[in-house]
Amino acid sequence: MLQLKSTLIEFLKCKVGDGCNTSFWYDTWTNFGQLITFIGDAGPRQLRIRKDAKVADAVRNGDWNLPAARSNNSLTLLAALTELPAPTSTSGADSFLWRNATGNFSSSFSSKETWEQLRVHSPPVPLAAVVWFCEHVPRFSFITWLAVLQRFPTRDHLRGWGMNILAACVLCSTGLESHHHMFFNCSYSSEIWCSFASRVLPIPPRSIDEAISQILLLNQPHQAMDSAILKLLLQTVVYHLWKERNSRIFSATSSPPAALRLVMDRSMRDKLLSFPGHSVDSSLFLTYFTRFWPHL
Repeated sequence: MLQLKSTLIEFLKCKVGDGCNTSFWYDTWTNFGQLITFIGDAGPRQLRIRKDAKVADAVRNGDWNLPAARSNNSLTLLAALTELPAPTSTSGADSFLWRNATGNFSSSFSSKETWEQLRVHSPPVPLAAVVWFCEHVPRFSFITWLAVLQRFPTRDHLRGWGMNILAACVLCSTGLESHHHMFFNCSYSSEIWCSFASRVLPIPPRSIDEAISQILLLNQPHQAMDSAILKLLLQTVVYHLWKERNSRIFSATSSPPAALRLVMDRSMRDKLLSFPGHSVDSSLFLTYFTRFWPHL
C-alpha cells in the first residue's frame, strides 16, 4: 500500500494558486517531490511549519515566511522559493496535474498513459496476435491460451502429480493423453481439425505451435480473410475439443466427429454473423460460407 501511494505521488503535482488546499509537506508542489522526504522528519521543526500545514501557512504579507536554513536541503529549498512567487488569494484555487506519457504534467488524466508508464514493458509475443485479435471469442481465447501454455490438467500431468488414473486419451482411447497428443495428434481431434484447416492450409499442422506459425505467415493483404477465419477456427476447435473431453469424463456423454464438426460450424457462423454490416468484416462470413461450409 505504501509503495502504491509513493508511486502515485510521482504522477501527481500540485499547481499552487492560493495555497489553501496544498499540503506543505506531503503534496508535490516543488521540483523536490514531497518536502517531508526531501528535508526529512526534522523539517517541520527546522522550518517551524506544522506537519498539517498548507502552503499558504508559509506566507506572510504576500512573501515567503521561513526561518534561516539549518541543513543543506533546507538551504536548497529556500533558494528555490526565491524563484517561486508566493501564493496569493488572487491567484485562484490550487489544482492538481497528472504526468502524461511525455513526462509533462497536465490537468487531464489518461488511464492508458498512466498504465503505460507504470507497467513493465516486455517484448511482444508472436502468439498474442493469434490468441487475442478483433474477431476472437473471449472464452475461446482463454482456453486456447491455456492450451498453448500447456496448462490443462491432462492425464499425463495428473499422473505426474501422483494421481492413479488411466493414461489413455479420452477422445481416441489409443494414445497417451497429453497436450501434444490432443492438439492434434489424436485421431479424433486430427480428423476434426483437418476437415476445416485443409480448406486453406494444404498440409494442416499437427500441433498448436505449428498452426500458429502457419497462420502468422498469412500476412499479405489478400490473405487477411483467411488469417482471421483460421485464428477463430483454431480457437473454436481447441475450445470444443477440450469441452468434449471433459463431457466424456464428467457427464459420460460423447459426440462423434461429424456431430462435433457441426457444433463448431454453428459456432463459427454465429460469430461471423455477429459482425456489423457494411464493414470489411462482414465479408468474413461469405468467405467462410463459400470455402468451408459446403464441405462439412
